[in-house]
Amino acid sequence: MDIRHTLWVFDAVAGLKDFRNKSLPDVMDKLNREYLANCVGAVPRAGSTDKIISADAKQVTGQTVPAGPFDAVVFLVKDDSQSFGPKIGGAFTSSPDVLGRTFLGTRGGGLSEVYWNKCYSSKELAASIFHEAAHLKSGLDNSMHHARVGAPHGGPGLKVLSANGSSFFSPSLDDFDFYSIAIPRHIIVRTRVP
Repeated sequence: MDIRHTLWVFDAVAGLKDFRNKSLPDVMDKLNREYLANCVGAVPRAGSTDKIISADAKQVTGQTVPAGPFDAVVFLVKDDSQSFGPKIGGAFTSSPDVLGRTFLGTRGGGLSEVYWNKCYSSKELAASIFHEAAHLKSGLDNSMHHARVGAPHGGPGLKVLSANGSSFFSPSLDDFDFYSIAIPRHIIVRTRVP
């Protein structure tokens, strides 16, 4: 099956900007060029006939997300004090070193969010968005951080998708394989701010 995937980024920060270190256009460019472009092609799972023919990051421009069947949505919020998790029944505790969080098994489907103020650069924001989208698409909680991908790469293991993903300069081939394998999974997509 031919699959089209969009990673929607919903900017719920409401006008907060930091032009010296990060900007949303730069984040979107990095997501498209450095991450999602590497997820296009045959799904690297034994026996799969699925092919990802497009994978793009797009910023939500309205109040709702026009999500397709293989899409994911990540919400950008100012910081963890503005988390949507408690609004949807997710358990939440603040942590100074957590750049984003995904709430699985909540009413209305899972929710991924990334904290603008905790990320210091566009590169860190792009990595955090990709990381949280991988939690959402795979349906895995912290167990994702230790996942083994295997063939065809099965190389260095997860980097950006590991527990300390923000400490890596760039993603590994296993990160791309893991995300590509998760893309065909159907999830309930939140189409608006909770």
